[in-house]
Amino acid sequence: MRRTLISALLVLVAALLVVGLTLSRSTRGPADFRYVNGTEPKTLDPTLMTGEPEGRIAQELFEGLTRLDARSLEPVPGAAESWEVSPDGKTYTFHIRKSARWSDERPVTAHDFVYAWRRMQDPSVGAEYAYIMHMVRYAEALNTHQDQAKALAGPVLKAVDELLASHSGAIPARKVRELSAKQNLHAVLKGTASPWLRAFLTRPDADLGSAEAKELRRELAAEGARRAASYEEAARHFGVDGGVFAKDDHTLVVELIAPTPYFLELTAFYTFYPVPRWAVERASRSWFLPKTIVGNGPFRLVSWQVGSRLRLERSQTYWGKDEVRLNSIEALSTENLTTALNLYLTGEVEWLPHQTWPQDLGPDLKQRADFYLGPAFAVYYYRINCTRQPFSDVRVRKAINLAIDREQITRDVLAMGQRPARLFVPPDLAGYEPPESKLGYDVALARKLLAEAGFPDGKGFPKFGILYNTLEAHKKIAEVVADQLRRNLNINVAAYNQEWQSYQESTRSMDYDLARAAWVGDYQDPNTFLDLWTTNGGNNQTGWGNPVYDQLLEAAANVEKFLESSDFLEAHVKDRGRLQSLLLAARSATEAGPHLAAMTKLRAQLLAEAESILINDELPIVPVYHYVNGGMLKPGVEGFYNQLVGSDGKTRTNLKDLHPLRGVRRGEVAAKLPGLP
Repeated sequence: MRRTLISALLVLVAALLVVGLTLSRSTRGPADFRYVNGTEPKTLDPTLMTGEPEGRIAQELFEGLTRLDARSLEPVPGAAESWEVSPDGKTYTFHIRKSARWSDERPVTAHDFVYAWRRMQDPSVGAEYAYIMHMVRYAEALNTHQDQAKALAGPVLKAVDELLASHSGAIPARKVRELSAKQNLHAVLKGTASPWLRAFLTRPDADLGSAEAKELRRELAAEGARRAASYEEAARHFGVDGGVFAKDDHTLVVELIAPTPYFLELTAFYTFYPVPRWAVERASRSWFLPKTIVGNGPFRLVSWQVGSRLRLERSQTYWGKDEVRLNSIEALSTENLTTALNLYLTGEVEWLPHQTWPQDLGPDLKQRADFYLGPAFAVYYYRINCTRQPFSDVRVRKAINLAIDREQITRDVLAMGQRPARLFVPPDLAGYEPPESKLGYDVALARKLLAEAGFPDGKGFPKFGILYNTLEAHKKIAEVVADQLRRNLNINVAAYNQEWQSYQESTRSMDYDLARAAWVGDYQDPNTFLDLWTTNGGNNQTGWGNPVYDQLLEAAANVEKFLESSDFLEAHVKDRGRLQSLLLAARSATEAGPHLAAMTKLRAQLLAEAESILINDELPIVPVYHYVNGGMLKPGVEGFYNQLVGSDGKTRTNLKDLHPLRGVRRGEVAAKLPGLP
């Protein structure tokens, strides 16, 4: 009874806010389908976006070589009507539909994809998601090697020369550590093929002999020259005759470094969408606004009322326009979850996606027939700024992780079936056996580690903050975490919020101590979670890097190459016996089927070794919980699937709450559902 009364009061309090959004409705009248999209989109440029609110809009305005079928979420022909794959799995030849058109009626060509993908890898553009394309030949070299070569030839060699000049003998370990940290050698040397430099990056903390120091200089100079040459080669070939290139207007060739099992799923993801060169170059960074945007998807953007809504209408130039059932869509922007719920209850919207309704009303809402709930392919966590003292000390990071009671948060604060996160990759992913996690709730060990780091009973520990983007659910969790850290470690910590744009800028510029984050997997593979944390990765934003971790991810991306030279990683993995057994199985299997199965198991083990470094050894993050998807959908909406059926006939849950609106339609609603109980 008390919860019912509270719920009713919340609905009444939010009524005025709902009126504001209702009055700002487009003069075109209500759209065929309306939903709450959460925070205001930061951009609609597929090259620059990284967030879920932007992605929901982009999948309607643009279309990749493939698209995801709504019923199965498996890749099917999109802008490309067909493709062939080479026997070695490394070359894809896509055939662009001759009927594919941009919204300004220009034809969609292979050159549009070449331009978009090269723009994504142009470091001056600053695409945070550029790394997701680095399985494409030349992409990583074009994106990173020029800056790395300049650093190696400039400040890095200068710093080494200064050390050599100031030390006639061995260089003290402290100076070696300072060199690595100040010059960010883990990032600059990421992916080096030099055995000497790989060994240097993982060497014990010790003095560096005079001869070793001179060899270090020679190796760094040679690496700089290699990276400069690699960049020049990539700049000549990527988009021209290598990596990705157009054989003609309707034939696109993509060359991969190694077979990538999820590649066709990626080509349906927004970072792989084409963008119209003429529109981008004409309007620069504002090209995606209603008056200038040009898309190739099933809908076009007709209006954008900032702080209120975006309106999309069916594109008359889309090749599959006859398969599009909706004439118009409105995506409403609000971070007030009570307002969002009221918009749904009063009939203003037909859909509330996950995380767009008040968390504390979950027990009431999940009793309703129009509420859906299921596991999610997502994790809620905090980044730790590893460049700031005292968080650069791994003992501090471990202490913080061990002092948080995740069970209490999921049981008492969330109470919707979320699972405490003791791993970063969500559980139950087919084909992946995660490492054993040491994360737990152990206050005694946390205090011991904090004391070892120089802060007995929290004394001397600086006051710090937990940053979260403005949302009531984030506030509650941050305040609980702050309270647990205060009580368990006797340290001074406070939660504070910023609006979405400011929050993104703070995390991007590393202006935080701990910062709330979440990640939804982009494709069905552990790599979509683990490659976030490669050194200097665009979405890393912790300042942390680890050369062994990077090498494990590289090996998993190209297992055939790893088979040829595995000595380096064999010396650094935890479960060396299992890795060697899997290596033997892969090398001894001669038939295609058994060889592929052995390679798949080996790849999964490499990824598990990487996750163990992340959550057992280094902890640049604080995993908190694994999400559930919970949302609300009005009766009568067709073409919207929470349970998927794959091409193999098997049923699975829609783990991403992803719903392409291309085939959605509204039928007649038989009866209006009541308000809150």
